[in-house]
Amino acid sequence: LEEVERDVRERRARGDKLDGLDAVLAAAAVLGSLKHGVAIGIRDDSGDIIGLLVVADDRVKDAFSSEEIKLLESIAAQIGVVIENSRLYAQMKERDRLAVLGQMAAGLAHEIRNPLGAIKGSAQLLADPSPGTELDPASKEFVGIILEEVERLDRVVGSMLDLARPKQGTAGPTDVNAVVRRTLQVLSTERASDDLEVELVLDPELPRVAIDPEQLRQVLMNLYRNAAQAMKGRGRIVISSRVKFGRTTRGGTGSGGAPEEPFVELCVSDNGPGISQKMLDSIFLPFFTTKEKGTGLGLSISQRIVQNAGGRIDVRSYEGKGSTFVISLPASTDALSTPNPKSAGAATGALPVAAGRGAPSAT
Repeated sequence: LEEVERDVRERRARGDKLDGLDAVLAAAAVLGSLKHGVAIGIRDDSGDIIGLLVVADDRVKDAFSSEEIKLLESIAAQIGVVIENSRLYAQMKERDRLAVLGQMAAGLAHEIRNPLGAIKGSAQLLADPSPGTELDPASKEFVGIILEEVERLDRVVGSMLDLARPKQGTAGPTDVNAVVRRTLQVLSTERASDDLEVELVLDPELPRVAIDPEQLRQVLMNLYRNAAQAMKGRGRIVISSRVKFGRTTRGGTGSGGAPEEPFVELCVSDNGPGISQKMLDSIFLPFFTTKEKGTGLGLSISQRIVQNAGGRIDVRSYEGKGSTFVISLPASTDALSTPNPKSAGAATGALPVAAGRGAPSAT
C-alpha cells in the first residue's frame, strides 16, 4: 500500500496519467482498513432476524475459532431472549395501563355524562323557548357554544371508552378500497371550504382483510383528519393500497423458514410539515397531542383497532417533508383466489374537492 501511494504521488507530481491507479489506491485503502470480524444474527422467538451482533478484533488477523463463534452465537441467542422479554414486559405494562384506564373511563362515563345530559337538556330548552320569550342574539350565541362544548366533552368520554374497551365489530372479510372511497365521501361534506387535493392509488386486485369496516373507517378518518389539520386545510393527501408479502403479523411461534404471507398495505401520506423525530416515539401514546383542542386519543384508538385485527400501524416522517402512516393487515385467506369485484378498475385517480374537497378539521 505504501509503494502504491508513493508511486501515485510521484506520477501525479510529474503530471503523468494515472491509468486507474487512483481507484486502485482507494481500494487498497479500504482493504487496509478492514479488521477481522464476525456478524451473527439475533433472532426473535419466530426465528426472524431482528438485529446483528458484530464483533471485530484488530489485534489478530486470524479467523475466530469455531469455539469462539459458538460462544458468540450463544450470546446472540441470549440477546434475542432479552429483547423478546422486553417486548413482552412492555405489552404487560400496556395491558395494566389500559385496565386502569378502563376503570377510570367507566367512572367518567357515569360522573360526567349524567350532568352533561342535564346541561344539554337545559341548553336545548333555552335555545327553543316558548313564544314571547325569544332570546337576544348574544344569548343565542352563548347557548350554541354550550351545546357545542357539551357535544365535544361527550365525544372525549366516548373516545376514552373506545380506547379502554374497544367495540367488537364484525371482522370482515372487508373490501379495503370500498371503505376508502366511502370514507372520502363522508369526509368531503365536513369542510367544503378547504383546498385539499386527494389522490387515490388503489390496487384493483386487492384481497379482502379480516377487519370490521366501520372500525377501519374510523382509523382512516383519524389519519385523514390529522393530515388535513397538519396542512391547515391546504395541501395534498395520497391514499394508496397494495398487496405485499411478509411474515405474519398475528404473532405465534414459527420458524425462520416459514413461508411469507400476503397482507394488505394501506398508506395515508401528506405533504405537510412532518413530525419531529423526538415526537415519533410518543404519537401513539394515549392523551399525547400537540393540538390546542386535541384529545390525544385518535392515534391510540387507531393503533388498537389495527392490532386487534392482527395488523400493525407504522409512521414515516421527517420535519418539512410530510408524513406517511402505513397500515398493514393480513389478507383473508378465503379471498386470495377471487378478485375483488368492488375494487376492479379502482387503480389511480386524483379527487379534486367535490369528491374529496373539503378536508375536515382535526379532532
